[in-house]
Amino acid sequence: MKKFIRTLRMAFHALRRNVMRSALTTLGIVIGVSAVIAMTEIGQGSSAAVQRTLQNMGANNLLVQPGTASSGGVTFGSGSVITLTPQDAEAIRKECPAVNSVAPIVRARLQVVFGNRNWVPVYIYGTTPSFLDVREWNDLDEGEAFTDRDVNNATRVCMIGQTLVHELFNDESPVGREIRLQNVTFSVVGGLSRRGADMMGL
Repeated sequence: MKKFIRTLRMAFHALRRNVMRSALTTLGIVIGVSAVIAMTEIGQGSSAAVQRTLQNMGANNLLVQPGTASSGGVTFGSGSVITLTPQDAEAIRKECPAVNSVAPIVRARLQVVFGNRNWVPVYIYGTTPSFLDVREWNDLDEGEAFTDRDVNNATRVCMIGQTLVHELFNDESPVGREIRLQNVTFSVVGGLSRRGADMMGL
């Protein structure tokens, strides 16, 4: 015990004789430990952010496309033949226990018009309400989602993303307004929250 006390006294005496050196050494230790902790937290945060982004992009989604058409030796690409039906989607949902949800889609590229403004999105999708569940897109920016009744009654309603809200409505609320696709009018019932797109543009 006496030896320990003597050691402490010697240490305090050395610290008092070299106050500046002791302060700089302490500061260096604090900065070093803080830097290690900060880098560890940044790394863990970045990893979590990447995992969330991959999940939002649909890492657990499977896209089934119809066949490819060809004529005169020219191939028109995947999905150029309509061989899949809504009944196929229902069969997948019923007969594949590993599949949680199924959303059939029809994809097109058209000009969207509102007043004297227009925009051509990468794709426009015709689909069912389960699409929002498949894409885990349950947090809407505003408004509400369309329903199975809308699909069954072929009601001309739609939901739009933040790019269209910006380009057509100057970031104002689009809910309740009408847009046109090839002179067909659709009423906007909801706005989707902003998120990244996956490799398929979904």
